[in-house]
Amino acid sequence: MILLGFVILASGLWYLQVVSFKKYERFREIQSFRTMREPAIRGKVLDRNGVPLAENHPNFEVVLHLEDLRPLFQSTFKAAREQHGPLTRAQRGELGKLCRYTVVSNIWYEVTSMVDRPMKLHRRNFERHYNQKLYVPLIVVQNLSRDQVARFAEKGSRIPGVALELQSLRHYPNGTLASHVLGYLKRSDPRTDHRGQDFSYHQPDYHGATGIERIYDDVLRGEPGGKSILINNLMFRQEEHTWFPSVPGDNLYLTLDVRIQRAADSALAEGGEKTLGAVVVMDVTNGDVLAMASSPTYDPNEFIGKISQSRWNELVDKTLNPLLNRATYGIYAPGSIFKIVVGLACLEDGGIDPASTFDSLGYYRLKGRLIKDTAGPGAFDFVRAFAKSSNPYFIHYGLETGIESIVDWGERFYLGHDTGLLPKQELRGAYPSIEDVRRGWHEGETANLCIGQGAIAVTPIQMAVMVSAVANGGTVYWPRLAVRSEPQRMDGKGRHRRFPQGVVRDRINASDRAIRMIHEAMLMDVAGREGTGYLARVEGLNIGGKTGSAETSKRIDGRRIKDTWFASFAPVEDPKYAVVVLVVDGISGGTSCAPIARRIYETIKGLPGRSERSQVEDRLARIVEAYD
Repeated sequence: MILLGFVILASGLWYLQVVSFKKYERFREIQSFRTMREPAIRGKVLDRNGVPLAENHPNFEVVLHLEDLRPLFQSTFKAAREQHGPLTRAQRGELGKLCRYTVVSNIWYEVTSMVDRPMKLHRRNFERHYNQKLYVPLIVVQNLSRDQVARFAEKGSRIPGVALELQSLRHYPNGTLASHVLGYLKRSDPRTDHRGQDFSYHQPDYHGATGIERIYDDVLRGEPGGKSILINNLMFRQEEHTWFPSVPGDNLYLTLDVRIQRAADSALAEGGEKTLGAVVVMDVTNGDVLAMASSPTYDPNEFIGKISQSRWNELVDKTLNPLLNRATYGIYAPGSIFKIVVGLACLEDGGIDPASTFDSLGYYRLKGRLIKDTAGPGAFDFVRAFAKSSNPYFIHYGLETGIESIVDWGERFYLGHDTGLLPKQELRGAYPSIEDVRRGWHEGETANLCIGQGAIAVTPIQMAVMVSAVANGGTVYWPRLAVRSEPQRMDGKGRHRRFPQGVVRDRINASDRAIRMIHEAMLMDVAGREGTGYLARVEGLNIGGKTGSAETSKRIDGRRIKDTWFASFAPVEDPKYAVVVLVVDGISGGTSCAPIARRIYETIKGLPGRSERSQVEDRLARIVEAYD
């Protein structure tokens, strides 16, 4: 019986190793072993109340592993070469490229037809992928529906090299909302991970290119995983071993309030898709950015996948440039909103009496130069000059106060410096230093600076910081966008991080008297009968503001354009919100920008938690009546 057992065992081994050798050798040759880098699920981005701004959704896609097609490439090349006869080395190379493209193109068309998306493979795109990213699967189709997945599962397994993959894909549920704050992603395909592990294949991955996605990429991205996959002769997964699992990125909570952000976006967009402008809404008590909008805008979902050349040309158009965040990366002449700084300098260092009057002729003449004024002629005290934006008044007292004082007060707000909100994604603008004005400076330049023109250029975020400091009594905060991050791992493990709130950068050290006068003047600019910002009025909400309009050397369609502004805060009796609006090529700050601010304040007024009209509001109403 033992001998019989050995005979049977020997017969079986002989059958497997001799009789069936060729069969199993063929099976072995068409199996493939893959080491795969698996991207981590990216962390969500949410507003301060937990409303998703960026999240992920499952995406079924068909990919093609080109390494598995080598036997097919070789057989196709061999057959083609026999037909052509003797070839030079260069001709053999070109024939090899053509054979590879033909094989992949046929499979590409067969797969796309199978899922009812027939497409042709562009040879240039294929050659680029083959030469530069052979280790990355070639994506054939993405975002398959359930029916398409079923059709592919039924018929696609017989096609060599193809596989159905499930990947987490970035999704921005609100489309263009807060797109310049969030930023967008770029395709990233490293062959190795942070551990130095090398992979034969790599699922498509993304990294932050701009905005929050870039600044907090290390928080959101997580850690990729690695696994090995054995594919059988029918192209099914035979075995799969996970070396180390991927670790999801952390969820990030922002200071933005979706309700205010939506109001800012929609109000800015009412001027049309070609409106060039920006809006910043800030909490004056701690520097939190509640909304930031820029126009024209874009949809960050467009960057998940391929963008057509025509669409890319629109995104980088030099005139509209939708990718430009004008709130931080656009610099503009502030015009009359800089009179807030000039007013503080005159009140504190110039020794002016706010109640004394200045008789304006409706223009200012400086050494033969005539400086126009829209406020018209008449007698102006400080509040009336501020509300009607009298250029002669501020030039006269600005020259008396002195350029060094004005420059000093501007530096207290850190004009000409980064705000630190979006590192490497903002400009510091231009602002003269004390050394500049002591070296070759003349009165004409001082006159220009007194009305916010000439040697000064600012960003809307800088103006929001400035207005917030004036509103809160003199504290300059570092603006903030991120509140905290939380792990989204199922086991609850991970690091909880909180980002500091209300970090003080400096204090302007202005007197209560000067701050109070600026508040009253800004209130009259909106609530007073002669105020230029009257179109920002909201019933039941006391708003302090300042309009601005600056002539520039920039041109659109051959004509010179103006940078128009409205800088404001509310409520005046208990400041909480600062709203700064910029419109490039606007009519005026009062006409083009104040109505945008009004729509935002209407949303703010409707937020739960605001108190009813108070005694302080009644007192402010009486002040307005007295001035009128």
